[in-house]
Amino acid sequence: MCTAYQIGTKANRLPARIKPSLAELLRRKPEPRIIRPTLIAPVILPDGTATEMSWGFRRKFRGSKGNPITRTIVNSREDKLNSPMWRDAFANRRRLIPAIAFYEWTDGPGGKACPLRFTPIDDNWLLLGGIWENGENGPCFSMLTTEPSDAIRPVHDRMPLVLSDENIGPYLDGELNQFGSSKVPLLYQETPNFLRSTTPPDQDPNQPTLL
Repeated sequence: MCTAYQIGTKANRLPARIKPSLAELLRRKPEPRIIRPTLIAPVILPDGTATEMSWGFRRKFRGSKGNPITRTIVNSREDKLNSPMWRDAFANRRRLIPAIAFYEWTDGPGGKACPLRFTPIDDNWLLLGGIWENGENGPCFSMLTTEPSDAIRPVHDRMPLVLSDENIGPYLDGELNQFGSSKVPLLYQETPNFLRSTTPPDQDPNQPTLL
């Protein structure tokens, strides 16, 4: 399950449907930033403009002792989009999530979790499928996940819905409803565990900022 991705400005072109407001929004904080659950991040609306929302739907569950607990649900599985939790948002409130990379974790030396950083092979943008709702703390979004591609299957059984340029319009317009593994080619490499790093980002040019 993807629980971290990276945003930042890029010189590469954006698909024609996406308007310059996204680039303007990202230029406000030009350094690369890692987005984790509950943080505010840009999303792209069906009309091609950009706004900001928090990552994760807040849901109440009954705990093991019968006490109510609240959890942040950041991913929506393709095979469960018809469930009551996701059905309305998937049918009526779609968004794109712009990223320059996303992360999955695997076992590293000594059994410690090691993040793998996934990027497109052409260094272009990643545009991920998302849905949104008006939560109790304001607008929030969830990232769609689907079957893994060949690049991700060795390390994880799910992956974010990475949309190719030709699928962006049909997805936002509600015409694309079945996805399967992404056809967008990806590369990955091990990267330092930014959740445990004690090196300030401004001292390490390869260490992205965690918001």
